[in-house]
Amino acid sequence: MSKYTWLLDPGHGGMINGKYQTAGKRSPNWKDGYQQLFEGEFNRAIVARLKEMCNQSNIKYVDMCPTDADIRLKTRVDAANALHNKGEKCIYLSIHSNAGGGKGFEVFTSRGKTGSDKIATIFLNSFKSTFAHDENIRFRTDFSDGDPDKEANFYVLKQTRMWAILTENLFMDNQYECKRYLLTKEGRDLIAQAHFKAMIEIETGV
Repeated sequence: MSKYTWLLDPGHGGMINGKYQTAGKRSPNWKDGYQQLFEGEFNRAIVARLKEMCNQSNIKYVDMCPTDADIRLKTRVDAANALHNKGEKCIYLSIHSNAGGGKGFEVFTSRGKTGSDKIATIFLNSFKSTFAHDENIRFRTDFSDGDPDKEANFYVLKQTRMWAILTENLFMDNQYECKRYLLTKEGRDLIAQAHFKAMIEIETGV
């Protein structure tokens, strides 16, 4: 029996009739003609894998954006808070890929000490163990408040009323990370497995 209801939020929009639904939020056009990454499509691919794993393990979840349209953040958050108000014990998990010239994984929570900090640490540790085989992968942390997650006023973290984290899964403008992991089935499988391993740890121990 699932202890929590996981509110799975694939950030941004997907592809509708071959057209990406969100401005920006994509990898560069690689000079060698390699496939371009559209972040919203990647986010949905990870959530699709998580849903399949949840179904196999009887973990309760809700897909907060079960469409390729770019649903407004307020709409997603209002739906999450409505579930919370009905007494559901929820955890909000927003999935993204990063950009801006960096490398590695990040996990964000809202500002200040909250219960989200503990689950963010579990996710970071899961990313580290899953990708320990690759010395090129970094784990971007901020221990200034005593824990490794980063803090931000992202709408889905600040306005949700339950534990909420946002994962930034590698950098779509980092050629190595994009081509090795973000655009490959094997890479996406690993990223999804890292998330699910953390979810199971939280289900059984938090």
